Formats: sequence, structure tokens, C-alpha cells
Amino acid sequence: MAESVQTSAASGQPWVTPASFAQERVWFASQLTGDVPVYHVVTGIPLAWAGDVDGLLAILAATVGRHEPLRTAFRLDDGVLRQVVHPAPPLPVERVDLTDRPVEDADRQVEEILDRLARVPLPLSEAPLWRAVLARRGAGEWLLLLGIHHAVFDAASEPVLRAELGERCAAATEAREPDLPELPVQYADWAAWQRDRLTERYEELLVHWRAALADLPPVHGVPLDHPRPAVRRFVGGEILLDLPVGFGAALAAAARTLSTTPYALLLAGWVAVLHRCSDRDDVVLGIRLGGRDRPELAGLIGMFVNLAVVRVQVPAAGSYRELAGTVRAALLDVDEHQVPYQKLVEAMVTTRLPGVAPLQQIGFNHLDAGASRRPGAVEDELMLEVTGGRVRLEYDTALFEPVTAQRIAAAYTQVMPIVLSDPDVPLAALPVEAPTRSVPTEVPTSRAAPGTAAWIPPRTVAEELVAGVWSDVLGRDRIGALDNFFDLGGHSLLALRVIGRLSALAEVPLTIQEFFTDVTVAGVAATLERLLEAQIDELDEDEAAELAGRGAE
Repeated sequence: MAESVQTSAASGQPWVTPASFAQERVWFASQLTGDVPVYHVVTGIPLAWAGDVDGLLAILAATVGRHEPLRTAFRLDDGVLRQVVHPAPPLPVERVDLTDRPVEDADRQVEEILDRLARVPLPLSEAPLWRAVLARRGAGEWLLLLGIHHAVFDAASEPVLRAELGERCAAATEAREPDLPELPVQYADWAAWQRDRLTERYEELLVHWRAALADLPPVHGVPLDHPRPAVRRFVGGEILLDLPVGFGAALAAAARTLSTTPYALLLAGWVAVLHRCSDRDDVVLGIRLGGRDRPELAGLIGMFVNLAVVRVQVPAAGSYRELAGTVRAALLDVDEHQVPYQKLVEAMVTTRLPGVAPLQQIGFNHLDAGASRRPGAVEDELMLEVTGGRVRLEYDTALFEPVTAQRIAAAYTQVMPIVLSDPDVPLAALPVEAPTRSVPTEVPTSRAAPGTAAWIPPRTVAEELVAGVWSDVLGRDRIGALDNFFDLGGHSLLALRVIGRLSALAEVPLTIQEFFTDVTVAGVAATLERLLEAQIDELDEDEAAELAGRGAE
């Protein structure tokens, strides 16, 4: 990996560098979710410190100075996302004293603070992308409560931050220099190296994934309680269930017996439940890959996680043992052919369905511990997370009722002990109650299905404006009113460029979420007209006439 990127910190000026692929994915997804804080994570870190609060603030400032992502914001330059690293942003830290509170009251206030931090606005254009509260719990006992954006912090960052703060506190107490590992690279070095490495194998990897994901189902088959809306709201609920006592030991023993990993066995159990719930043999999921595959990355704080697509062909009339082997092979294939998720979407997805995430809509994660999201916001339609002896199922409340989510989560906790004790159990014999299909699983479509509509020229000033921008960005001469952005070769980063230009030309704030509501020329034009009308309604007569005149130019 290359040596550390040169910065302008010495001059006191922010410096700019390309964002990583992981940051691109989270940034773009954050724009889609709008005001719902899907990508805000929170954690509480206990600190032993007998000094005053100013000493703790100095320790926190030193840690922020050591890790660039804790000083990073983002900006978009004509569709290219860049990190803007600030040399010394202000520390957004509140202070609260809980020493006089009863333990139960103090614990309740801590939870309230974490809930608030999970929802506090974190504009991605402003550094730093975190907020904190230093809570004093007693003599020499403090708690750092942190709310931070996932674009600059992942689960593996939490133990790094915890260890470094603990060592700095101990060193300051003992009047010595902190014993911290050297950082041979910074996050920006990894982002640049990752892009260089992908360039070497990109075409080869795409050939593999085009074959592996051929004829992919457009959506999962788990029955819904409510029709899928055209625009997702990302509002969610969660189900928490405990696994049986001794589950960890049983999982480790089964992994040795089946010559696989605990992760593969946990994922295979989720695949088995989804297979039975949907009555489909073709199960597609999104999994999170840690991304810290080099030793020099171990001590860094930042966002390294890639979202990968796993496709499992469930063995017909097979056993859990067979499924576990199939899942293990699928995971090895994903690891060998890793591609940043958004690059995969750009290359593979030719049609975007309104309200549907591309390639996969159901997730899985396995964590030992670390920062977490609070209830209320969801990224996936269903996401199963196993942490220690607990199962957490996040679900989209627009699609699923709590009773359905409870039934699915309970099925997983019932299935796992059975398959670990008897891997040869047939999948058909597992105690999974298939949800009752109450609504169609079809998805909303855009105004014109690809290739089915006759070409119609732009009919209004707004449609001509949209078609002109698309023609310039996509390099196409003939764009009609019903043409679909993705059918014409558009992808997420080109969409950002289009949105920026349309917003500037029409002088209205077009958001990514609004753009994706209907990605035809006519659909985007109608959105621009609606936004323009909303602006006019808020102006006096002279201002409205001037704005309407500009929109007609």
C-alpha cells in the first residue's frame, strides 16, 4: 500500500481526496433515505478518569487528530464524491453530570441520550460527522456517549476507539506518553489503494458476476403484509430474541464437525428460514464484509464495510448439511470476487424498480459487539443480525406487521438449535410456519416498461430540459419523454451529476429520493414542475413571476 497521502493540515486548511467505495455507498444511500437516520450509529464507551472534564476533552481532541475520518466531511464535484478532511474541527461535545442520580435514573438518562444522538442531524457536508456527550457517573467514572455517521465509522472502529481512549486516559494519569500502535497509513491511503487494485481486475470480476447473477429475481419472495410503496420511507421496527443457553458452544462444535465457519452456519440457518417462508430455492441476500483485509488497517477508524450479494441455490429436498456446504461455497466465491457494491449495481442493473433496492433486499450480519443503530430506521426490508446469544430482526414497517416479523425471528431461534444438533435434518422438516400471503408480491413499475413503449419526443419545457441534461451526461442524441434513465446506461454516480445540473438549471432543490421516484424523463420533469410550483406558492407576485419566467427559458 502506498505511503501516507500528503495533507494540507500544516497550513490549517482542509484538504480534499476521493472518497472510498464504502463511503460512496453509504453517502448515496443516506441521500435516498432523506431525513430518516438509517446510517447513524451509537455507542457508549466507559472511561476511567480522575481528572477534570477539560483533560478528557484534550484526550478526545488528540484521538480526533490521529484519525482523519473523525475530521471528515463530504462534497460532490460534478458527480464525484470527495472527502474533505479538516485539520482541527470543533469538538461537538456536551457534558452531563449523573453522579447525584439513582442508578436506575442514570441508566435511563443514558438510554435517552443515546436515542437522541441516534437521531440528531449529521449533515454530510459538515465536519465532524459525530456528536458526543461526556457523562460523569461517579468519582473517576465517565461514559462517552457517541452518535456518529456510518460513512466514517464501522463496527470494527468501536474497539479501536475504545482501546485508544482507554490508553490515553491511563497514560495521562500515569504522566507518560500513550503506548499506541503506529499508523503506517491513513484512511485516504486505503481509499486510493482500493481504487487502484480494483482497476487491475475489474473487467474480469464483472464477467464472473454477470454469470453468477444472471436472471436474478427482481425481489425476494417472502410474503408481505402490505403492498410495496413506490417510495420507501425506511421506517422500521425490531424484534429481539435470545438464543438458548450454550448456543455458542454448540455453534463452535458444529463448525468443527462440518469443517466450516460459525458465520456460514448462522447464515445457512437464515437461508433455510427464508427458503421455507418464500417457498423459493433461489435465495439472495446482502451481507456485510469487514474490508480490513490488511494488517496495517487494524488500527484505523473509518468505514471499510462492503455490501456483498450472496446468491444461494437451495438444494432440492436437501438437508441442512447440504445447505451449509452450499452457503460455504457461495461465501468463498464472494470473498474471491469482491467488487464494491455500487460498482456491481452500476454494471448489473439496467432497470431500477421504484421502492426496491437493486440486487438484494434482505440482509444478514454477525457481530461480536460494537456500535449499533437504534430502533426506528432500516436499510433492508428484513435484516437478521446475530450478536453473541441474541438475535435482532429489523423489518420495514411499511411491508411487515410486527406479528409477522416476530414469527420469522422466532423461526430462526427454533431452527438453529435443531440443525446444529442434527445437521442431516431435511429442510422440509424444519419448524417454519410460512407467512400467509396477503398481498401481491409484484413491485411498482415506472411509467413505461423497458422496450415496450413507442418513442415519444419531449412534450413540455421541463421534459426538454431533462432530456437535454440526460443527453449531455449519458452521451445520447435521441432521448424521449418515456425513456428510463437506467435503460439508457445511467447509474448512481451519473444520477448525482444529472441531479446537480437539473437543480442548478431549474433553480429548485431536486433530491436523490425525488429523482428515484420515477426515473423516466416525464417523471423527473413532473417532479421539477411540482417543486417549481411549490416555490412559487411561497413567493409574492413579483418574485413568482420572475421565477416562473426563468423556469420557462
